[in-house]
Amino acid sequence: MCGIAGVLTFAPEVTACANELTRSLALVARRGPDDSGTWSDGAHCMLGFRRLAVLDLTPAAHQPLVTEDGRFALVCNGEIYNFRELRERLLTEGIGVRSSGDAEVALQSLVRWGVDALRMFNGMFALAFYDVRERRLLLARWGYISVSTTSPRRMRCMQAR
Repeated sequence: MCGIAGVLTFAPEVTACANELTRSLALVARRGPDDSGTWSDGAHCMLGFRRLAVLDLTPAAHQPLVTEDGRFALVCNGEIYNFRELRERLLTEGIGVRSSGDAEVALQSLVRWGVDALRMFNGMFALAFYDVRERRLLLARWGYISVSTTSPRRMRCMQAR
């Protein structure tokens, strides 16, 4: 079981919260001894990951995952059981997937189909998906979704299924 952590701040700069993310990742280090990583948009959001390598053992599965254009970032813990079928659907639609694990499939699915992709996921997972341009953070675990922009008044929760 991996570990994920993150910071979403309404303050002017997220880098002031870097120590909080480091401390959070240290607390879950035993959950992910194989790899770790952090990502920041430099303004509002930081994501962190501790990895226990199970599916894709290559560096292509390093998290946080970021799209080639840098717009979207994702950390994902757990397993999406039907990721192979979703991967094939993405490939059929011309969307490339480099790794052989489920996290990149989750990333590309969320980019392609938005929050509706969560209804397609069959598995036990928790994830954080950030859209840099829209400044929107999606937090989800199987069955539940929380979406927030960088305005605390716009927080909403909904049931996915």
